[in-house]
Amino acid sequence: MKLGELLVQEKLVTPEQLEEALVSQRQSGGRVGEILVKLGFATDGQIAEIVARKYDVPVIDLPSLPIDRSVLKLIPAETAHAYQLFPVSASGAILTVAMADPTNVFAIDDLRFMTGYNIEPVVASGEAIMEAIDKHYGSAHTRQVNEVIREVAEDIDLEKLEGSSDEAPVVKLCKLILSDALRRGASEIHIEPFEHEVRVRYRIDGVLYTVMNPPLKFREVIANRFKIMSKLETSERRLPQDGIIWIRLNSHGKKREVSFRISTLPTRHGESIVLKIVDTGEPVPNMDDLGFEAESRQRFEQALLKPAGLVLVTGPTGSGRSTTLYSALKRLNTPQTKIVTIEDTIEVELPGVIQLRARPFIGLDFSAVDIKQMWSWSKNYETLRWRKLRPRRHQAIWCSQVYPCTTRPRLSCAS
Repeated sequence: MKLGELLVQEKLVTPEQLEEALVSQRQSGGRVGEILVKLGFATDGQIAEIVARKYDVPVIDLPSLPIDRSVLKLIPAETAHAYQLFPVSASGAILTVAMADPTNVFAIDDLRFMTGYNIEPVVASGEAIMEAIDKHYGSAHTRQVNEVIREVAEDIDLEKLEGSSDEAPVVKLCKLILSDALRRGASEIHIEPFEHEVRVRYRIDGVLYTVMNPPLKFREVIANRFKIMSKLETSERRLPQDGIIWIRLNSHGKKREVSFRISTLPTRHGESIVLKIVDTGEPVPNMDDLGFEAESRQRFEQALLKPAGLVLVTGPTGSGRSTTLYSALKRLNTPQTKIVTIEDTIEVELPGVIQLRARPFIGLDFSAVDIKQMWSWSKNYETLRWRKLRPRRHQAIWCSQVYPCTTRPRLSCAS
């Protein structure tokens, strides 16, 4: 029985709605299930439940499952996209595969021949499968990046690469790396040169994932291109450099700016580059949105409202330190209070807050601005000063409250 007939039989859609979906399919292609969802006649979850019940196949919550990246190598991304399926796990001679349509015997036969495993289908919604494919295999945008890599590898001479980073395919590759990281919700991009490879990794939800390995001859030209984009000195390869790349996005009719804070580090095999992504257009969450438990929220606010002192927010990369601090500043920012911050770097601009960016290269670092100066600027002894502490020499200051960050907000702009 075809999927459309099954959905009509189960009274999820009407024959008229199915006919409308079939007409759309004949005109523009696509799967019937996807078209029904787009037309608003059904949801992915409803279709998955009916299919699972009809064919006695278990339903899984694909986004919540841990994925063993080794099983991804068994099924190519093109096959996963073509059949709308995703490998979940392998045990013995059995490969468990999430499918939107577990009755697709052609797909199961192809997988059995391709992998040498017996295929055990489970049902997941089409939307969840496509999200998993984009996250773990890389989006269509990432595949475009790989196509550019192959194009550059074939069409550009090594001598040209060594002499210039302005070749159009290389420029395109660097731009695609930035935009693909944004699409996948990465907080950092790591470009790392080694003796026999160049590795590009994204940090997503606090974890680093390898997304591509450009040809070794790109080692220098990619670094040069990003240095040009951030207005760094391309001839300086012996010392670390810091800069910034600004990108203006037009998303759903709204314009916003995203910055990439670039840091270069000379290594044995070339310059390693880290680009930290800061979306200045994202709103600062309120305290209610940080996920504190009631008692923890109360203790945190009590510390914030003390007339003097310091709140130290700690946590690993991606844990939400900056988000917590900015949310706390938003809570304290009233017309009756003057707030002065010292930041490295300013990740979010807060209206009504005087924000000072540390510039160590001219001697304006955290240690150069002491408590008395902050108070003299604010003329208000109830003003809290804020900074994220890194070097040990900056930690020799008194504080009334140390409060570790235990939340992981969706927006993570900690550095």
